[in-house]
Amino acid sequence: MLKNSLINAVFVSMQARSVRARIYSIRRGSIGYARDAIVIVPGVETIMDAAKLVGAKAVWRSRTGAEIIGSVLKVWGKHGQLLVRFRRGLPGQALGDYVDLIMK
Repeated sequence: MLKNSLINAVFVSMQARSVRARIYSIRRGSIGYARDAIVIVPGVETIMDAAKLVGAKAVWRSRTGAEIIGSVLKVWGKHGQLLVRFRRGLPGQALGDYVDLIMK
């Protein structure tokens, strides 16, 4: 029952054009991807649900008020994670923090 209510809450807020997601990890690789982050949206667990968020604008705000803006590029993995590319690299403090996904 709780799972269904979470999914309904996410899609109701999607109608309001904004969703909060948690930064799970920085994309890893041999060449370095400091601008790419993997985010998880609570309540979104399938590729089909996550695909509805592709193209959304992402905004990370630091505690001092600085903003780093990016966009959702694609679905990442099989469980509904999203790949977000920011205009600048994210600091280490951003890991585990929230990012706002704003629908077009």
